Amino acid sequence: MKKLLLLSLVLSITFLGFSQQRVPASKTLRNVTKTAFFETPTDGIVDMGIAENPYVTNSKELMYENVIGNTFYDLQSNAFLANRIHVYEDGTIGAVWTRGIDASAFSDRGTGYNYYDGTSWGDEPTARIEDVRTGWPSYAPLGANGELVVSHDFPNGLVLNKRDVKGTGDWSSSTLFGPTGNEGIAWPRIVTAGEDNNTIHLLVNSYDEWAGQTSAMFYYRSQDAGETWDIEAEVLEGTGSDYYTAISADDYVWAEPRGGAIAFLVGGAWYDLFMMKSIDNGDTWEKTVIWEHPYPMFDWETTIADTLYCVDNSASITLDNDGMAHVVFGISRVMHLELGTTYNFYPYVDGIGYWNETMPTFSNNLHALSPYSDDPESELVENVSLIGWFQDANGNGTIDLISDLPMSYREIGLSTMPSVVVDGWGDIMLAYSSTCEDFDNGTYNYKHVWVRAKQFDGAWGEFEDIDTDVIHMFDECIYPSIGQYINPINQSAYIMYNTDFEPGVALDEDHEYVDNKTRVAHFKLFVDVGVDEASALNFTVSQNVPNPAVSSTSIKVNTEANGAINLNVVNLLGQVIYQENVTTNSHSYTFNVNVSDFDSGIYFYTVEIGNNTVTNKMIVK
Repeated sequence: MKKLLLLSLVLSITFLGFSQQRVPASKTLRNVTKTAFFETPTDGIVDMGIAENPYVTNSKELMYENVIGNTFYDLQSNAFLANRIHVYEDGTIGAVWTRGIDASAFSDRGTGYNYYDGTSWGDEPTARIEDVRTGWPSYAPLGANGELVVSHDFPNGLVLNKRDVKGTGDWSSSTLFGPTGNEGIAWPRIVTAGEDNNTIHLLVNSYDEWAGQTSAMFYYRSQDAGETWDIEAEVLEGTGSDYYTAISADDYVWAEPRGGAIAFLVGGAWYDLFMMKSIDNGDTWEKTVIWEHPYPMFDWETTIADTLYCVDNSASITLDNDGMAHVVFGISRVMHLELGTTYNFYPYVDGIGYWNETMPTFSNNLHALSPYSDDPESELVENVSLIGWFQDANGNGTIDLISDLPMSYREIGLSTMPSVVVDGWGDIMLAYSSTCEDFDNGTYNYKHVWVRAKQFDGAWGEFEDIDTDVIHMFDECIYPSIGQYINPINQSAYIMYNTDFEPGVALDEDHEYVDNKTRVAHFKLFVDVGVDEASALNFTVSQNVPNPAVSSTSIKVNTEANGAINLNVVNLLGQVIYQENVTTNSHSYTFNVNVSDFDSGIYFYTVEIGNNTVTNKMIVK
């Protein structure tokens, strides 16, 4: 029997940990609104020039992650993230992203691809894998040892690239068109299933009007690795014009098949969040409405909508080993008080919701998804169905942000873009992007990627900011995607995300085009499987007291082992400004640090014992 004493998400360095205590936005901030414009996504670009990064002065290589590629084209999704990273059971990884370097027109735009062979990643790509301009790739294994990438060549259909051996060889390309009159299908999502992953399941957007919807979602299936398609452009029952006026680009995502089931998730701010699930390889489907929209058949030109809490256009789904679905979604609030495609949203509304198939679904009450415990109509329960939120990093009990927030992300929550995975024992890992206190470029605060985990039979743990290393403090860290396989031998997982130094989207003219890095970070879930617990090195490091510090501060270390303890304090530029190394025969030691010569600001102190480290944040006044 598995003996799981703890489930700690750890990178090769230790993150800052934050307690579960939540500090919600004040009622004043909750009622701040901004006007946005809904527009059918296009493939258009805006030439804004290219800027250099003035904020990062330390270019050291991060030990806990790899840069696998880059792009200046910075819109990776209009809503839900594609299946863009796959971790194979042999420890190899395939990853894709939309890559474009030529910011004048992005004629070079296409799929960026990289492969991890179990030891190292390949060189960063210098070109797309396609012969034509594409975007929004989705990735899956194919055949006994091959791989498949599907991207769109709008308005010329989809481009399918496959090869027999993952990570090497030439790509074989083919094209898939939509039905007559709607050939220009776009924004694909794929998974593969069955023996040797030869069955391809594909979702794609019609883009143009179809069968009474301004845009529809088509389902395709091939059972011979894409040579033929036995289901083409099918609008599944429960998704068509009798239910929704439209299903838009990227408003859908697949779960990796498990437990004999396949499933996908659909939703957004203006219609239901629902799951379609099949246990017979896509022959029949069962629909589950997870959140029922208060305004069914919402239409921009005919529907007036009072303020409602909603899905913020971001969500993720995973299946556990039994085929049970687990869903996470960002939360926002919107209203539509004038006919037309402008609407208002509340940028400080904040939360990440959670649901699985053992839990009740959410009603169509306007406040069902309210993330606030003082709202009597909310159907969310903190640390049960509300599992992520903005972190009070400076610990002063308020949300302290620059007065403006970028509007251009299609995912409109303060905490947003969640990704979820469940391991073989039922342990759950969440990653999401959330706006951060203390880090800004003078106009907007940065978003960082946060992670949180829950034992299969326990409570949700602490929040961890994976981007507290100096190189990321002034990075916008977004679009996290967790590889949906956790290695059962070393309990490792991988998360892919994007960084640049400007909050917002250049495509929407928030800033000039800048270099975005595509990164993959490696996590380990440390699990006790019966090894003598006395042989493991455990130690704790206190928060420095007082904090903020004025003249001096104390840091207490409790450890099982006697010996060397090292303390390093760094500033925001990564410069070591204080070091102390001691050898002790005691299981407890207190560092007394004189900070009277420190400039006022934020510092990070790291305690190192052997190969283990703990890092905490220190504020000096």
